[in-house]
Amino acid sequence: MQHKAEPHLSRQILSTLSILLFALVSGFAVFTAAIWLQWLIYDEWLHWAGPLRFSGSVLAGVLTFAFVLRWRSAVRQQKIEMLRRFEKIAQMNDRIRNSLQVIECVTYAANPEATAPVRNAVDVIEGVLHEVLAEIRPAPHDELLINTTPPKSLTKSDSA
Repeated sequence: MQHKAEPHLSRQILSTLSILLFALVSGFAVFTAAIWLQWLIYDEWLHWAGPLRFSGSVLAGVLTFAFVLRWRSAVRQQKIEMLRRFEKIAQMNDRIRNSLQVIECVTYAANPEATAPVRNAVDVIEGVLHEVLAEIRPAPHDELLINTTPPKSLTKSDSA
C-alpha cells in the first residue's frame, strides 16, 4: 500500500529546468564557499593582503555544476525508464487478467473441484500486479480501503 505522504512516481520526476537551476545554484554555492574560504584564510588568518585568485574557485564551481547536472539528469532518466516499464505493465494488466479468467472458466468446466488452486494462483498474480501498478496510478477506492475497516457484522468470525 502507498502512504499518503509519499508522492507518486510521475510527480517525483524533475523537469529539465529545475535540474538546471539546482545545478546552477550548487555550482554558485561552491564558488561562493571557495571565495569566502580563500578570503578567510589569506586575509583574516594569515594577514596576506594579496588579490583573491578566482581561477580555482571558478573551476570548483564549474565542476560542481557539471557533476550535479549529470547526476540529476541520470536520476531523471532512470525514473522515466521505470515509469515507462510500469506503464507497459499497466497496459498488459487487462490482457493478463482476461487470460486468467479464461483459464479459470475452462478449469471449472473440466473439473469444478480443481478451481480452488487456479483461483488462488489468479489472486496471487492479480495481487502482485496491483502492488506494482499502485506506484503509477492507485485505484480511486484504495484510499477508502486504507482508512476503513469492515463492520463486525461482515467479518467471518461473526457469520460462523
